Amino acid sequence: MTNHQQFIVALADAIRARAPLPPFPAGVTMDEAYRMLPAAAARVCDSGTSGLKAGLTNPELQALFGLDEALIGLIYDWGECPNGVALPFREYARIECELAVVLSAEGALVALALAIEIVHLNFAAPEDFTPANLVMSSLGADSYICGSPIPWGELDQSVIRSTAIKLERDGELLHLANAGDSLNGPERAVDWCVNEARKRSLEIADGTTLLTGTCGDALPGLPGDYKADFGELGTLRFTIETPAG
Repeated sequence: MTNHQQFIVALADAIRARAPLPPFPAGVTMDEAYRMLPAAAARVCDSGTSGLKAGLTNPELQALFGLDEALIGLIYDWGECPNGVALPFREYARIECELAVVLSAEGALVALALAIEIVHLNFAAPEDFTPANLVMSSLGADSYICGSPIPWGELDQSVIRSTAIKLERDGELLHLANAGDSLNGPERAVDWCVNEARKRSLEIADGTTLLTGTCGDALPGLPGDYKADFGELGTLRFTIETPAG
């Protein structure tokens, strides 16, 4: 087993356990990271990945990392949770309000749903927090909640552009964003993500879920009862449990 293979095993084990990530190999390029991503994600999954996710979609964050575009990762087959789910508190978890889309095998936008993603990244060393290492870690993919998909042809595009997303915890407004914030809306998000997936040899099958990136800021996953109101697109609820003791 090569050093990179040993690292992939250690990385996948840490992601599944929500443990601190192992020290990352030095000097891994973005191309190398994307080549390692499917092998790492496959070890994290029970039977295979279930979709794609965009990350680092905020241009200001991209500039901090010297990037001029977003990153793409994979989501895990055990990650989808039902609306109303109760999740355990995890110190490094962050909450992201997003839109999810359903793709055809050709990469066409079939349906849209509101989504909440819970990302989890716990780098053992600050210097490990790099774009290549984010890619190998699948951008912190963990749990996500999707609403019922709405066929794309039935949606009024002006509604999406004007929809405000409100996230409340225990009745208090925490976050206000626009549903078209990430990658300039779902259509452009799909164009970029499909092109990037093909460039990186990441599979797109019929029914692939794509999480299109954070609308607004990622928020700490603190205990409480949450309500995410996406206006005419619907509402999601979830709870983050108070840790015992």
